[in-house]
This record gives sequence, structure tokens and C-alpha cells, in this order.
Amino acid sequence: MKILHIGKYYPPFMGGIENFMADLLPEQSRQGHQVAAIVHHHEKHLPYLKEVIHGCAIHRVPFYGQMAYAPISPSFGSYLNQVICEFSPDVIHIHMPNLSAIWCLFSSQAKTIPWVVHWHADVIGAVPDLKIKVLYPMYACFENRILDRSTKVIATSPPYLSSSLPLQKFRHKTTVIPLGINISAKPFQCLATRSTKGSGTRLRLLVIGRLTYYKGHRYLLEAVAQLCAEGLNVHLDIVGGGELEAEIKQQVLQLELAANVHCLGKLSDDDLHTALHSCDLICLPSIERTEAFGVVLLEAARVEKPALVTDVSGSGMSWVVQSGVTGLVAKAGDVASLAQQLRMAYDARDSLHAMGKAAKQRLNENFDISVISSKITALCYC
Repeated sequence: MKILHIGKYYPPFMGGIENFMADLLPEQSRQGHQVAAIVHHHEKHLPYLKEVIHGCAIHRVPFYGQMAYAPISPSFGSYLNQVICEFSPDVIHIHMPNLSAIWCLFSSQAKTIPWVVHWHADVIGAVPDLKIKVLYPMYACFENRILDRSTKVIATSPPYLSSSLPLQKFRHKTTVIPLGINISAKPFQCLATRSTKGSGTRLRLLVIGRLTYYKGHRYLLEAVAQLCAEGLNVHLDIVGGGELEAEIKQQVLQLELAANVHCLGKLSDDDLHTALHSCDLICLPSIERTEAFGVVLLEAARVEKPALVTDVSGSGMSWVVQSGVTGLVAKAGDVASLAQQLRMAYDARDSLHAMGKAAKQRLNENFDISVISSKITALCYC
């Protein structure tokens, strides 16, 4: 099978979809398929580049700016046709949302090939960014045509499939296949031997992700401030960059949390792995279904770390994390609920350790990329 993936970016860009693709594509190659991907550069004005990574051909296309968080690449369509002619794929696997996927609708070459749509998230949320709210109706027409033209659609969790409005009239060809990761990645195995003793009574929290509105950082910061005001020894590391970076740093100062909260920005892979291994609890306090799954939850489980997530209706977060078993679940956008769950975590360190073990077991049983890849092949490419 020759599989051509269409994505937004690819590592070294760090993101949930990109990290998933970075594990899926090499696994498909290991399972005997020929695999390629066409994506955007993650830095502007770079020339077209083809490189081979872990046996997969990655075609990086120039982009010249962003509109509502989407890369603008006028040449994507011509490069797509070029790659199709050179590679002759048997199937095109489209990861959405992705503005450049629209080029498939105008490509005579792409139209002769079956499409599989991987539905990672809806574009529009309950409280969307104004730019997205204004522009989405135009994008939605093309989005609907891509779904209609596809032979199969993959949703990443049962809650998301049930709640996604764009997917409702395509449920007859939609299958739930969760995201997965490489559960035996060597950097994590090596780091698992490092000691984290000597931290005393401090509860070490970690949040990883783009600093944007739907991630809910401000609610977590307010909850941490409550615990600190009660005299509890809590430390939070915030990893990532984004449009709210200055606002979050200002909130840290306003809440007088400079000694307890560190904004680390974007980290190297090694530093990120170390941060994951060193924390007691990873937090994903998102407030929108834009947080559809949370690949970082799987990455934390790989090193036996439990997670605190929110119960956003329709999101897969509280499906991936089992409340009281592999982590904790708080009410979305509720500072009091987040603070309550953090107090429970602070008072029950042994429970956190047990939850981390259970998270690793659930990862091994349900989110192994080799199994996920085989399911995709069996259900979507045949």
C-alpha cells in the first residue's frame, strides 16, 4: 500500500497531531507500506524541501503567514499534484482541520484516489475565537465537501464522534480509532531510571501545550494560587508558547506566584522528557472541545504519570483518563473544582503513584501505535 498523508505540520514542530503522525507514519512503514506526507514548513518563507525521516518521505511546502491559526500556502496545490504524480499513492490520508486540504477538491489527480479523513477536531468551539467564528462558514463548505468525498472518516473517541456536528451526517462511514503513540520509545525508557527523590512535600504540576484561550491556563493558575494561599507547597511548570504568553506571565505576577510557577517556553525533546518524568501530575485544564483528545496524556502515561483533565462535554480527555483510576477529572472552567482535585492529589501521593501505573497499563492495552496503525489499515484502506 502507498499512503500519502496530508498534514498541517510535522516534527520538529510540536503538537498533538504532529506527534501522532510522527509515530503513525514510521509504524506504517515498519508494517510494510510505502509512506509519504505533504505538510507545511513550520517557519515562514523556507523553500520546498523533501527529506526522508524514519523511512518516510516528508515534503515540506513553503507558507507565508497565518489566517485564523491556519498556514497560508498558495503553492500547496501545485506541490500536492507534483507529489501525487511522483509517488502514485493508493490512498490519501487527510488530517483535519487543515485549510490546505481544500486543494484536494481542485486536484484532478487527487480525485482519482480514495480519501480517508482523520478528524482530529472540529474547527468551531462553544466559545470560538472571533476570527474563527467569522471565517468558519466559508471553510465549512469545503470541509463538508471533503467529508462527502471521502471513503472513510476516523474519529478519535466515542464522545467526540457523538458531539461533533460536522460528522453527524457522515456517521455511516465514520469509525472510532483512538490516537496512539510508540509505547516503547527509548528516550522514555532511559529516563524512567532517573531518580526524583528529595522533593519533600512539594506537589509538582506540569502543563504542556500552546498558550491559547481554550487550554484553560488561567483557571489552573487561580487554583494553584488558592492552594498556595492555604500554605500548600505546589509548583507548576508551564511549557509552550503562544499568543497568550504575555497575559499568562502577567497573571502569574498578579497572583504573586513567581516563586511557585515557572513559564519555561518551548523545550527541546530531552528537556521536555525530563519535565514529564519529574512531575507528579500532568494537567490539561482545557475549556473547549478544541482539545479533542490530548496526546500529551498518552506521553505522560508512558512514564507512569497520572493526569488531571476537565470534563469538557464531547471531548475525549475524560475518556482517555479514567476518573479515580488513571487520573483525576475536574469541572471545566471551574477554579473551585480544579483546586479540590489538586488538594486530593496533594494529600494522596501514593494514589497518584498507583494511578500512574494504571495509566501505563491502559496505554499499553488501548493506545499502542502498532495496534492503532493496523486498525487504520484494516478498516480504512481496504
